[in-house]
Amino acid sequence: MEFHWPRAALVFMAVTGLAGCPGPDPDPGPAPGPPSTPQSLCAALGNQTIATPEGAAIVTTTQLIAATSDQPEYCRVPGSMAPSLQFEVRLPTTWNSRLLYLGGGGFDGAIPQPPGYQASLGYVTVASDGGHTATGDESWAYDAEKLNDYAYRSTHKTMLAARALVQQRYGRAASRAFFEGCSNGGREALIQAQRYPEDFDGIIARAPAWNFAELMLAGNKNTKQFFGAPANALSPAKTATLSQAVLAACDTLDNVADGIISNPAACTFNPATLRCTGADSNSCLTDAQIATVNTSYSVYRFSNNVPYYIGWPAGGESDPAGWAVWNATPFDGLPSFSTRFIRSFLLQDPNYDVMNFVPENHLPIIANRAALIDASSTDYSAFRARGGKLMLWHGTNDWAISFNSTALYYNNVVAAAGGQMAADQFVEFFPAPGVQHCFGGAGPDFVDLLPALQTWVEGGAPPSQQNLSILKFTLNPFAITNVRPLCKFPRYPRYNGTGNPVAAASYTCALP
Repeated sequence: MEFHWPRAALVFMAVTGLAGCPGPDPDPGPAPGPPSTPQSLCAALGNQTIATPEGAAIVTTTQLIAATSDQPEYCRVPGSMAPSLQFEVRLPTTWNSRLLYLGGGGFDGAIPQPPGYQASLGYVTVASDGGHTATGDESWAYDAEKLNDYAYRSTHKTMLAARALVQQRYGRAASRAFFEGCSNGGREALIQAQRYPEDFDGIIARAPAWNFAELMLAGNKNTKQFFGAPANALSPAKTATLSQAVLAACDTLDNVADGIISNPAACTFNPATLRCTGADSNSCLTDAQIATVNTSYSVYRFSNNVPYYIGWPAGGESDPAGWAVWNATPFDGLPSFSTRFIRSFLLQDPNYDVMNFVPENHLPIIANRAALIDASSTDYSAFRARGGKLMLWHGTNDWAISFNSTALYYNNVVAAAGGQMAADQFVEFFPAPGVQHCFGGAGPDFVDLLPALQTWVEGGAPPSQQNLSILKFTLNPFAITNVRPLCKFPRYPRYNGTGNPVAAASYTCALP
């Protein structure tokens, strides 16, 4: 109910017998101004400082972006927070009353752009650069405040500003807030549920780098094995031989030969079966090369036998996004995350030779960085208590972050929650067979998880009961080439023996 002071004054006077008494004319209030427009509402958000518990958010210019074929009209609001955090909030003219935060990737440093199909649904979208701008190195990690922003704080800081902007623009708060991210964005997703459980109602963590420090150490071990001696390396031809042997051993474990290992839990491929028995050739592996393969597949341990990374499952080694990107190129090239982590996050020495790195000699700083950056907690009690929902997703052929690591983490979360029934109330995990890091690979790799999460958060069925499918498609022209059911872990899509092998209806989600 609204109260307009001139009318309320007249009612008061009538009730008390004062209506006939002379008095001053009622204040008519300010003269009505021109009606608000999307342009004026957007402009009104600019040139302000928003006070938050994490410091001031500075907003200067804003811009109303006209509708296109990909997305509707929205107000673009860039902003900044000390020491060097840059963020962007996009406020659609036609709003669905919900907010979606987009996680970053790698070492962050740039503001992610929302996919057009999500923006077209009317979400407010929010993203940040993680607290720093990418410059080609990680010297920003020498600064404790910037490192804290990257490690755990930037999303929460940005959300404080974003909520204030939403309130200003629409006159009300978002009814629901969601987060989605992959890789480091998946780590950021878990950080939010663990450390800031009030920020989001639903969270999607794809291929999460939850044990970030340990992953970097595993990457360094791979680097030293692949490049420690020329004899250790596998050529592209030998990598193809390895992948073909893995498929020969494990492809049909899902009842169909299609180049996709859908049942990785049952795959027990032994690279020693490729040992050269005669002259070296592209069709076999030497003992040094077998040791290289086993380094990737095996659990990584410190010298005291304490495990620190679970290792990778076999499959997808020769994919364009497989070893060629993450293992088998020089360590100063693209797969240099472990090198950059050691030089900047641990030792603050840009010239350090990581081939000489011995983790056991640096345990205190490793433990410090793990406590700061990792999202390894399994305590979701506060997130659960307020009805939060969490979806995990991971490609089984991911050579950047091991699928096995997310399976391990999920099992740990289930145990910490008190068993499967309790965990099912707030978390579900979905493998993506044959998919590389976040996308790509032999398997179907596209599924929009946000509608399923929203349904779950808002009182509907959990995603595992929504008959979700994951698909593969080509562009120019657009064509869907493969569809599989998206199965809740530990189930996998098993071919029924009849029907179209690229149709979801031909598969059943089966236990290994």
